[in-house]
Amino acid sequence: MEGDWKTNTKIAWLLIILGGFLQVGWSIGLAYTDSFTNIGWDIVTIVFLILSMICLEYPMRMGVPFTTAYAVWIGIGVFLTVVLSYALNLESEGFSWGMGICLALIIAGVVGLKMTPVEYIEDPKK
Repeated sequence: MEGDWKTNTKIAWLLIILGGFLQVGWSIGLAYTDSFTNIGWDIVTIVFLILSMICLEYPMRMGVPFTTAYAVWIGIGVFLTVVLSYALNLESEGFSWGMGICLALIIAGVVGLKMTPVEYIEDPKK
């Protein structure tokens, strides 16, 4: 791979996507922690949470704008958590067309944010 991995935007976006997938582990894990009294699920949930946050934090250090990184990260996590929750019968309410349309809008927003050109500015903290 060309260049330093710390400046490679492809790696940054792969980390954001991976972090979105890892969100599913901790958000669904919360359903099994029983208010953090089930040590096995507590550990699984915390590990997924930490890994997911790391996958969000590194791309921001690599230059991906925080607002875009966070929106994509959370969008992927929300979409996958909802879909998997219904697939695993963790939800007690039925799935509706309205929910499906809203989930499609989340994915459209994530794709739109990724495809929109970004003008990078100097680090405001310097």
